[in-house]
Amino acid sequence: MKNLKRKLAAIMFTDMVGYSALMQKDEEVAHQLRDRHREVFVRNTKAYGGEILQYYGDGTLSIYPSASAAVECAIAIQQELRQPPAVSLRIGIHTGDISYGEEDVFGDGVNVAARIETLCVPGGIFISGKVQDDVKNIASVMTRSLGSFKLKNITKEVEVFAVTNEGVTAPPPGFHHRISPFGRMPPVATPPPPPAASPPPSPPLPKSRKRKIVAGLLAFFFGVFGAHRFYLGQRKLGLLYLGLTMTGMFIIKGLDFLIPMVAIAGFIDSLIMLTMPTRDFDLKYNGLQVPETPTMETRHYQEPKRRPQPIPMPQKSQEEVVFEEHLKKAMVEYGEYDYEEAIAALKKALEVRPNDPEVHFLLACCYSINEDINNALTHLESAVASGLADQDRIQTHSDLAYLRMQPQFEVFANHGYRMVKELPEPIEDLLQSRDTNPVDLLEQLRKLEKLWEEGQLTAIEYEQLRKRLNG
Repeated sequence: MKNLKRKLAAIMFTDMVGYSALMQKDEEVAHQLRDRHREVFVRNTKAYGGEILQYYGDGTLSIYPSASAAVECAIAIQQELRQPPAVSLRIGIHTGDISYGEEDVFGDGVNVAARIETLCVPGGIFISGKVQDDVKNIASVMTRSLGSFKLKNITKEVEVFAVTNEGVTAPPPGFHHRISPFGRMPPVATPPPPPAASPPPSPPLPKSRKRKIVAGLLAFFFGVFGAHRFYLGQRKLGLLYLGLTMTGMFIIKGLDFLIPMVAIAGFIDSLIMLTMPTRDFDLKYNGLQVPETPTMETRHYQEPKRRPQPIPMPQKSQEEVVFEEHLKKAMVEYGEYDYEEAIAALKKALEVRPNDPEVHFLLACCYSINEDINNALTHLESAVASGLADQDRIQTHSDLAYLRMQPQFEVFANHGYRMVKELPEPIEDLLQSRDTNPVDLLEQLRKLEKLWEEGQLTAIEYEQLRKRLNG
């Protein structure tokens, strides 16, 4: 396998709770919450030295250089996502050997972390005993043992701990004892509810229920013969796969190109099925409407039933609405290469938010494309001064290529992305009146140092002028 990397790392799985149900109810809100989750996740992962390996639907897989970095990152993520608009997330962490490339990620460590994440309660962080050994002496991390678990496809039992820091949801006492050896909760005796409020019983799962992992493996290894389609009861599709393969192999010479085509289709089917959420797979291939909220059939832990609460969305001020309208228009014009209209819209956005770093950066890109060097440098300086988050873009963004080729840019970059101002007249006089007398030269250097201390010169300007005086 090309470009395969292997390392010992802390592995984190995350998964949003109730995302599929929210997509059916309000797709726009679901996308907003997923975008918020990813923005918080990316920012914190970068801050703790992590690396994101995969996004899968509403979940993520990432690795970290140490167990402490992974756990502290997870705590920061959960605490931030509790703030409105809240995003309910499950997180599982384990340390182990991992092999990964551009498309594939595998290893025992990945499997254990994935299983621990499925145990986790919404808003919580569950870690393995190996992770606990690495963080038990860190005062800022608080944990509680939940006992040892027999995880699916894992030979040895794994001790699992719950992180109990403030802002992280921890399961109630007795959590482990409510999980059966098969990974599901046994029935819990509760008083029967009033008949009027009693919900209809969930339909039992059929004995012939199709399994996602079986279908995916059949598609991967025997997809060229349509085995997965026969397994799922899709006989016509299965016969089509088999017929095309047989035609290419035995029936018509010259059509052997059909075999790799069918094999590729089977491989794609395996990826889709293996990455598909179990709820969606059951709905599509088993005809089951599996509830999104945790139940005795779908989750290891059942939270107390609550009435669904509407997700509070922050109200935008009129100023924010106007700013977003101008910025949206600018991005449309920018994408259509109408840079003059984009500049006009961005200037209107600056009237609302004069110190927005991204608007200044985009203006610098537009002016660079139009070969307007002075305006490009001016807005680039304002972007940095306003707190541009990723300054590496200045050296890599393609739309700033023309600006980077100009001699002024080198001076601009050497001064910390600041415009070099004309020297004040007293400094010019000081340089022109330079005397070889050591006493006078010392006095001139003191004056130059005073100008630097007063902030009239940068450190680089001071050093350059000092060298000129020393001649």
